[in-house]
Amino acid sequence: MPVLTPQVASPSIVTSFDDLKIPSAVVDNLVLKHLAAYPKSDVLVLSRHLGIVSHLIESILGDLRKKSLVEVFQPASISPQVSAASANVRYGLSEKGLVQADEAFKKDAYLGPVPVSLDTYNEMVIAQDLRANLIKRLDVESALSDVYGAERLIKVLGPAINSGRALLLYGHAGTGKSFVAARILNSLHTSVYVPHSVYAAGNIIKVFSPQHHNPVDSYASEDIINFKNQYDKRWVLCERPNIQVGGELTMDMLEVNHSEHNRVWIAPLQMMANNGILVIDDLGRQPMPVATLLNRWIVPMEYNYDHLSLPNGQQITIPFILTMAFSTNLDPKKIADPAFLRRLGYKIQFKPLLENDYLKLWTDLSNKKGLELLPTSVETLLSLHSLHSVGLFPCIPKDIVGISQDIIDFEELPSAIDPTVLQRAWDLYYTADEHGGKAL
Repeated sequence: MPVLTPQVASPSIVTSFDDLKIPSAVVDNLVLKHLAAYPKSDVLVLSRHLGIVSHLIESILGDLRKKSLVEVFQPASISPQVSAASANVRYGLSEKGLVQADEAFKKDAYLGPVPVSLDTYNEMVIAQDLRANLIKRLDVESALSDVYGAERLIKVLGPAINSGRALLLYGHAGTGKSFVAARILNSLHTSVYVPHSVYAAGNIIKVFSPQHHNPVDSYASEDIINFKNQYDKRWVLCERPNIQVGGELTMDMLEVNHSEHNRVWIAPLQMMANNGILVIDDLGRQPMPVATLLNRWIVPMEYNYDHLSLPNGQQITIPFILTMAFSTNLDPKKIADPAFLRRLGYKIQFKPLLENDYLKLWTDLSNKKGLELLPTSVETLLSLHSLHSVGLFPCIPKDIVGISQDIIDFEELPSAIDPTVLQRAWDLYYTADEHGGKAL
């Protein structure tokens, strides 16, 4: 993994309510909900959960006490000179506070750091535009260093990444389209700040997702003691997002949505992928018509912004600053009309490997498994490809070497892939009616 450097200066720690740019009622409700979820918390615990500095927490708690929503649990004696943050003073909800926290949960079950404003989010996404720093050939070579046969792709992928335009990756299944797409962002060597959530038009939209975002530091788990070398905890420094979705994609996943179980509003995939890459894999195998899916992206791809409908009926506009990649093993002309194909800046075909690259991949994968690939097995392998008209696809060695190892371990054979083991593995890999996997 290359060393990643933040593309922009870190977001400063917010020290005043005005700089939060969030209605005070939203923050108050978040404090109430956290006290309901974590009873008798002290100021430092609340500061860690909410991602804001302790003196703001103390101010909020003071207001909530005046409204008889919060009760104080403190040591028997406490000096007036000692702050609540350092005296282990704990806070809990009164009966009235419990009622109001329950009402807050019914409206919005979000629990987490205070959201950033929509304007703040938009400014950060624009500043972290991946096109701000053009990549060079050496960057792409480094990113694809573990991709066999990458030389044929480097000269087209580099300009495609720099353009920021949408890509179409097409070719036979198993030619490495998704594998390569996952490594495209490695050429950028930069990390980005992703907010835990965004407040927009009366709604908290959860953006950061452990499933889709990989943090590059542990700062979010540390307590804020001073401001030196620290940044706003409402943000997480992450690798550039790399989100891939295939046949399970539905149109609901491209809009702000929520689960009926937890009533937390979740950002759409393209919002989570901002400043990174969104790969629509297996294009043509989604439940909705391809035209419907493709038409969803016409405005975002043309103008670099997206309109999202919110649960309260309002609409917001967010930047659409990401690399959009469509991947398919179907004939592009059969799944998309010419007008849409023209909007895709780069159409990159993935082909079978050349024989030298293919055999090198076989040898390297066998060695990693502690297996010897016998010369006679190489002859058998090439004859099987020829007999069944199977292309030299990079997915095949990994799968068949794995099956060969299973056979060798079970039969307690020498650690070598001989022609017999190879033939058995090949027959187990392909079904009888595939005829060597000619069909896509």
